[in-house]
Amino acid sequence: MAQHWTHRGGGWLPPQRPRPGVVPLRPLGPGDILGGAFTALSRYGGRLCGALLLGQLAAGVLVVAAAGAAALASLSPRAGERAFVWVLLPAAALFLVFTCALATALIAALLRPAVLGRAVTVPGLLGAALPRTPRVLGAQLTALLTAAGPGVAALAAGLPPLVLPPLAPVALWLGVLFSLAPTAAGYEGLGPVAALRRSARLVQGAWWRTFCWTAPAVAFTAGAGYALLAQAGLPGALAALVLLPAFPQLPAGLLYVDRRIRHEHLAETLTAETAP
Repeated sequence: MAQHWTHRGGGWLPPQRPRPGVVPLRPLGPGDILGGAFTALSRYGGRLCGALLLGQLAAGVLVVAAAGAAALASLSPRAGERAFVWVLLPAAALFLVFTCALATALIAALLRPAVLGRAVTVPGLLGAALPRTPRVLGAQLTALLTAAGPGVAALAAGLPPLVLPPLAPVALWLGVLFSLAPTAAGYEGLGPVAALRRSARLVQGAWWRTFCWTAPAVAFTAGAGYALLAQAGLPGALAALVLLPAFPQLPAGLLYVDRRIRHEHLAETLTAETAP
């Protein structure tokens, strides 16, 4: 892209990069990432939560069906106990896993419109996110299993639990290395293994930067979820399920954009899309 120099304030300076959306189209600093995440929430939060809630309601129908089956089985106390263990608990776990995957897929679908400052709709977000949710889920589970792999392998080999603390740094390193894999799967439609490789390439040379922006977002989400649960009980827990799963993925998504701007000239591609 050609550079045109302009005179401003008594000195010759390059023109500022355009900012059509929540972040400027240039390498992002910490303020850009944090400010962009909150700006995206303020502009798109309602539609994002609406799309997530609709997806959760669809998944909730399956949970209610499982609960009904468990209720029928509970006519016998012993059968009811088995139904709780083998039906309700797995259904609840799958619901939580689906919620996290759908939230990540929605953020990935929102990234380009948010960076370009374009409007989105709830049906549009869902239509873009749902087909890629299985890939996002696969990337999340593969990244989790890879990070936990050394500890699981040590326990499976019969080693005592005392070996787990020394393996924690390895798990942390792998977790951060693959932290952008779900976003890559949702944004680019990659499979789980390809998404992990993509994340490793993007995080290379920026491990600490990635850690410093993903870990606080996860900690904030966990703290906010606990506060909602403690203050409002079950309604707070339900609110947390709707409002919080997407937040940690916003900084991760903007980090993904930043890494691609720095190494793949994504800013030029996006700037071209803003041209009239």
